[in-house]
Amino acid sequence: MASLESLNDGQRAVLQLLLRQGKSCDDLAGMLKTDPAGVRTRARSAIAAVGPDASAIGADRRDEIADYLLGQQTASQRAATREYLEGSPAGRSWARAAATALRPIGGDALPDIPAEREQVGEAPDGLDRRSARQEEVRRSSQLGTRLIYAGIGVVVAIAIILAFSLGGGDGGDTANTTTAATPTTPTGDKFDVIAQGTLQAPDGGDADAKGQVAIVRFPDNNQFRLALQATGLPPSRARGPAYGVWLYTSKDKNRFLGFPDTTVGKDGKLDTVSDLSPNTPNYGAILLTRETADSPKRPGRIVLIGRIITATELAQQQRTQTQTTPTP
Repeated sequence: MASLESLNDGQRAVLQLLLRQGKSCDDLAGMLKTDPAGVRTRARSAIAAVGPDASAIGADRRDEIADYLLGQQTASQRAATREYLEGSPAGRSWARAAATALRPIGGDALPDIPAEREQVGEAPDGLDRRSARQEEVRRSSQLGTRLIYAGIGVVVAIAIILAFSLGGGDGGDTANTTTAATPTTPTGDKFDVIAQGTLQAPDGGDADAKGQVAIVRFPDNNQFRLALQATGLPPSRARGPAYGVWLYTSKDKNRFLGFPDTTVGKDGKLDTVSDLSPNTPNYGAILLTRETADSPKRPGRIVLIGRIITATELAQQQRTQTQTTPTP
């Protein structure tokens, strides 16, 4: 039985979106342009990792309980699971242990674990609260299927992009940025976010355009990737400028990473991942540009720009904020 801290970033990200934000597997699949079954499999594997040994109940029952805890069942499925838990001491024990492990993320959003059948005498208030929470989130979230939600931040959002762009049977089709460099091949699905940034339109740019970016390191073989997510972009056209991604510090210190190999549609979204060499120099910013040349030597018109903040800088900022926050 592992702790939440031992999960990889992608697993924690999925649990946070399903529990803390009240999203469904179908919601995440739509965000990630992937198969809902892949999202469900990743979520179930995360709960299996933090739950106790399931030999007493079997893998199928474990997955059923995982769906119940995550609120990913229909009304009839929830009723059937509750009936099983009421009559199964082993099932209740497993469910309670898994729910305890999920409490730091799920809090009150987790459903109640029913008592044994003879002790059940009240309505499943926990399920009602869970359903009400999901409906509240659904009503209040009218901003489309953005990856960035209040309280989650860039790390989780980028972790989601990366988790599903690495393959592993999840069926993701997130774009890879086409570059002339030899691509790296990260191994394992655990990675560390070493830098991040918020992308904004420059003065005079499209005010609706925005995004997030992160650079991550895969410790298994010291490989690096840059993940970028943007919304509010003008759609790509069959002819004319194409979107490009740059690392940038100055006009004399910059590097073109390439063109995303998918176009921006009417929804204005772009999710792309680019391989980086371990010896890539440090740069101060990320640019999303519009390029007219096949091999641009300098950035074209800037659509989005964001300063790169390293994990060390971010930790220092957080410590400073904590030290300067007045005590009530």
